[in-house]
This record gives sequence, structure tokens and C-alpha cells, in this order.
Amino acid sequence: MTRLTPDLIEGVPDDTLALDSILKKYTGSTMKEIALRAAGLPADTDLSGITASVVPITSGMGIIGGFAKSVDAILKRLGIRSHVTGSTDVLGMTQALDSDDDLVFMADDSMFIAYNVRERKYISNFFGTALGYATVLDLASGGIRGKEALVIGAGFVGSRAARILRDMGADVCITDKICEKGTKVAKDLGVKYDCDVEGTLSCHKYVLNAAPAIFPGRLIMDGAVISAPGVPHYFDEEGRRKASCIIHDPLEIGVATMAACSVAFYKHKEEVSR
Repeated sequence: MTRLTPDLIEGVPDDTLALDSILKKYTGSTMKEIALRAAGLPADTDLSGITASVVPITSGMGIIGGFAKSVDAILKRLGIRSHVTGSTDVLGMTQALDSDDDLVFMADDSMFIAYNVRERKYISNFFGTALGYATVLDLASGGIRGKEALVIGAGFVGSRAARILRDMGADVCITDKICEKGTKVAKDLGVKYDCDVEGTLSCHKYVLNAAPAIFPGRLIMDGAVISAPGVPHYFDEEGRRKASCIIHDPLEIGVATMAACSVAFYKHKEEVSR
């Protein structure tokens, strides 16, 4: 898993208008609407009654500068009443529980989760990012069902994205520079696999890039629609010119989808009870 760095998330608390403008242009939806759609919730779902704590974690390589503040800002944009706990680690967790918040967000070197306190269920950032970016690709492509979709990277996010796109009805192909890993994931999911990363990229219009890789513009198909959670993120001038759209952010879509899915634990339970 690629570790975020302070420079990758710099500006996240302040760039909501820029991201929403891009998402609205290419998907017809805002970040909040995409997250709610991904979670199976109505676009007008009111999240103002939800509270959340963000707990900074110091284990492993330690706190990423600005991370907790950025997550807190993203949650506030969704209408969630969020705050960063005054303390870190276990003490921070007790503060979150003592505040009786609905959700707790926390991350270490290995895992980033949104924990629904009342339902005792969690959503990982792997799943939230995969679902969020698969939903972005679905919307930006005008509906991915029946279309060929390439997933680059068979890791934690890519494997989940491939399954989600398959379930959306896409004709999915996975590619990964480690052929054995990609082949196994593809076999488990019942989707196609191609060991030639560059070759298969050049012949796919709809792409979800979940790999920390840089691809030259000569490999990008004219009119390509690219949903790109992978970091580091870079497409050269030729690639950007040839692509119809390239949608990327380092944190927001994944966090927003995690939050919406966590809220869905409540909402779907309410629907079942009725």
C-alpha cells in the first residue's frame, strides 16, 4: 500500500470547489452525491445528524502531517459533525467513545477504517476507494454495464475495484506487473487477465488505475475515461490531451465513500425494519 505523504494531501481542506467542479463536469454529480450513490443511499440524504471523531494514530511510521485535519474537513463537507480528538491512539479512541459519536475514523501504516460504533461494523479505505472510483468510472462512462473496463493493479484496491465493476456488469480485464498475482485475482473473480500492462492499456477506453505507476501518453487511447485512485499520480501532456477525462484525488473520494457506507449501516437497517 502506498503511504500518503503531507505533500500529496496538501490543500485537501481547501480544494472542495475544484474537485466538485471536475466531478460535476465529467460525472454529473458532486463528491457527496457520488459517495451516497456508491453506498446505495438517496442523493438527498441528510448527514447533519451524524457525528464523527477522527483519531490520530502514532504507531509505525507515525502521524502523516495534515491527515486527520484533511479527513475531518472531508467529513464536514458531507454535512457530518466531525472533530479531531485531542489525544492520539488509545486515549484518543476513548475520547471518541466518550463523546458518543456515531463514527470513528483512524489509520495506521496498514489500515485506514471508518468504524460505526453503534452497529459495530467497519469500512476499510481499500473498499471505500475501490467503490468510490468504480462509481466514478460508471458515471463518467455513461454506464459501465456491457463495456470493457481495464483495472490496472491487482492489489488491495484494484482487486476490490475489479469485483465491483464486474458486479456492475462491466466486461473486466485486470493487468498487473506481477503476472502471477494478477492471474490469481482474475481467476478468483472470473474475469479476464492480460500480463502485458502497456499493451492492454493502449486498447482500453475505460480504465481504473489502482497502481502506483506512471504511463506515457502514447499508451493512452484517444477519448479514454480514466478513474485513477493510484498514487503517485501522473499523466503527461500527451496523455491528458488524448484522454476524455482523468479523475483523481489523493483522499477525498475514498473517505467520502467510507463515510457514506458507514452511514448506510444505519439507513439500510431502518429500511429493513420498516
